[in-house]
Amino acid sequence: MSFFKEVAERLGGESIGSYTVINYGGEAVYIEGVKRIVSIDSENMRFACGGIKLALDGENLKVSELGGGCVTVTGKVRSVYEEDSL
Repeated sequence: MSFFKEVAERLGGESIGSYTVINYGGEAVYIEGVKRIVSIDSENMRFACGGIKLALDGENLKVSELGGGCVTVTGKVRSVYEEDSL
């Protein structure tokens, strides 16, 4: 189970959606719920998260960790947004 979904359940709340994103001040992004990598380059990255395509735009982007449906991207992250569904 996702760490964030588990926290929400323990607090009596609900986790909605197929992914979780934490943006660390534009210097790194942690994404939980990634099903597959759609595309990666140093300025744009796309990840499939269920039926949603999550996009990251920035400079010098690098995947620093990948595994178990979680991805950490470092670099200068300018934006994180959903694109049209897959």
